[in-house]
Amino acid sequence: MSVIKPKHISKLIAVTLFAMVFAIACASSDPEELVIPVNITDGEMTPSTINVKQGDMVTLKIDADEGGEFHLHTYDIESEIDPESVTDFYFVAEATGRFKITYHPLGAHGGSAHGGGAHGKHDHGDLFESEELAPGATFSYEVDEHQAGKTVPYHSHLRPALNGKIMVSDGHGHGHKQVDAITIEYSDEAASPNEVHVSPGTLITWINNSSIPQTVVSGLHADFVEDEHKDAGMSMDTGGHSDKDAHDDEEKEIEIGIVEVQPR
Repeated sequence: MSVIKPKHISKLIAVTLFAMVFAIACASSDPEELVIPVNITDGEMTPSTINVKQGDMVTLKIDADEGGEFHLHTYDIESEIDPESVTDFYFVAEATGRFKITYHPLGAHGGSAHGGGAHGKHDHGDLFESEELAPGATFSYEVDEHQAGKTVPYHSHLRPALNGKIMVSDGHGHGHKQVDAITIEYSDEAASPNEVHVSPGTLITWINNSSIPQTVVSGLHADFVEDEHKDAGMSMDTGGHSDKDAHDDEEKEIEIGIVEVQPR
């Protein structure tokens, strides 16, 4: 029976450790800058699924046969696409999961489905919009006098479940105790408190205690705006052809693909 000498054992251990370190290094590669050509023809996107890893900095080079609005949901990033040239669509793949891509072709009057004030009273980012907040970072906003008596929704681009409402009093102190400052915490599950009652002049501070970067944006997330429009459409009973029938081409939204972000 052969016996492995101690020096050979040492060499074997060293080789094994090197192989393990090399494997770990390969498995935990740094984020990449990716450039991916995308073609949209007759309402179909090629490739239909875009696969990236968390942290990747992605530029889609979009070539479309029809102008419109390219929308990456949950990330809530939109871009107008010119059919006469290739459009660069950039995003950082921070959130993991599968995210749908929709396309809003331009209507007969040159406006997309989101144009013409479709967001109504929930105008996106009109009042405030933070930079990307790393975990532990904060963003503050002071309620203005002209918001007295109004309700202001807000959300995070990267995780729509982080949303809530700011109920602004009429400034006379009725119903709720006036406060000078209030804090809203982002976790991985929700914004807490979900609903706050404030007065003009109150300083609101959001703190990101979730595990990934977030944003704070006034208005409803695009997905929730679409749900509101669907609910409103279902509740209408015109007894005949409605305005919606007359504007189907302008209001249509086509789901054309998926972005899949895998953990790194």
